[in-house]
Parts: sequence; C-alpha cells; structure tokens
Amino acid sequence: MQIAFILFAAALFQMMHLIKPQSGSQMAPVVYQAIAAVAVADGFIGIWMKRLLLKARLRPQPDGRVPTVAQQWLFANVIRTAFAMSTCLFGFVLHTLAAPERLAQALVALGILYLLVSPGKPPTEPVSSHQSIANS
Repeated sequence: MQIAFILFAAALFQMMHLIKPQSGSQMAPVVYQAIAAVAVADGFIGIWMKRLLLKARLRPQPDGRVPTVAQQWLFANVIRTAFAMSTCLFGFVLHTLAAPERLAQALVALGILYLLVSPGKPPTEPVSSHQSIANS
C-alpha cells in the first residue's frame, strides 16, 4: 500500500509539470504560507498520531471484539499514510492556485518524505498458553 501511495505522490509531482496553474489573481503570500504551514503540520500530526495509536491500550470495540496488536499497527500506519498524502495534495492544490512553484513542489516532496518514514515491522502476536496446547 505504501509503495502505491509513493508512486501516486510521484505522479502528482509529474502532473505539476503538465497542468498549468490557475490563471487570474494571485493569492496573497500570507495565504499560501498559511496553507503551507498547515500542510507541514499535517505531516507531523500523522507521525505523532501513529506513535500515539501504537502506545494506546487495546480496547474492546462496540461489538465486543478486541483488536489485535497487528490490526492496531495497520490502523496507525494507515493514518500516518493518509496524513502524508494530504501533505502532497496540499502542495498540488497550491500549484493549481498559482502559488510559488518551489513551495508547491517542496510540499509534495515533503509528503513523499513523510511516506518514507518507516512503518516499522508488524508486531507478532503473543501465543497464549491455550493456543500452544491446542496446536500441540
């Protein structure tokens, strides 16, 4: 999944060279700088949320099932990937709104870097004594 999103972000970067920015009035510099700040923070929030979710205790869902550690790891990495992709999309949107080209490209590149943050290895589930006896 992560490889597909990295390829998509690289395609966004390439599309920025093919799609011309919106013509018309330019945005005020403070507007695109504010959007860029939100985009950078967005990526950091994704990394922070991943760490927060991985440290959280597993709680039963409304239907009574308790998620596994592997499911929690997958969910945390999906959240991290979503926030990283939104950083890329902020850059692409800034490009279409005729913000400075280097700023838009930098945000897409930053989103790719956020995507390259290692998801880590999926955790292995501890085998309970009941399962080990049943498998013997």
